Amino acid sequence: MTVCADCKNLAPVWEEVASDFAAEEGIIIAKVDADSEGSKNTAQAEGVTSYPTIKWFPKNGGPSELYSSGRSEQAFVDWINEKVGTHRTVGGGLDVTAGTIAALDSIVAKFTGGLKYAEYYVKVFSKLNASEGWAAKELARLDGILTKGGLAPAKRDELTSKTNILKRFVEQVVEKVKETKDEL
Repeated sequence: MTVCADCKNLAPVWEEVASDFAAEEGIIIAKVDADSEGSKNTAQAEGVTSYPTIKWFPKNGGPSELYSSGRSEQAFVDWINEKVGTHRTVGGGLDVTAGTIAALDSIVAKFTGGLKYAEYYVKVFSKLNASEGWAAKELARLDGILTKGGLAPAKRDELTSKTNILKRFVEQVVEKVKETKDEL
């Protein structure tokens, strides 16, 4: 950064932001002195006309993006998190959503809401961890029982619901196999 007053004021905040993201692989928080001989061409190519100019350079090499929001550590952290999908907080910690998956969060919310077949989903997840082919075998077993007939309506409904749940898992596996075959 140049010797401008705004650049000097931003420098400690920028250092904190760099520290906040130090544990993130593939994220580099850098500063460039656009007036230095080695950087003038880059600054010109990037359209830097005033200081400090903050730009985002995506990892995939796409076009840079000018940052025009607040100059606080929090504002920078929020922006970077949004850009790369990280969950850092001011100070470098992780926020309350780090490590979670939104799609699974909604499932967990339904489980804790006491849905009738929530426990069965948990059982399926547990069995899948123990044995890859369990869902297909269990689906075949339950289909066999349903095909034989002679079940009380409540039991038939229960087994039908369970087979519907299992089909979701089996369909996903079949889809993954198809994708893998296509890639080969």
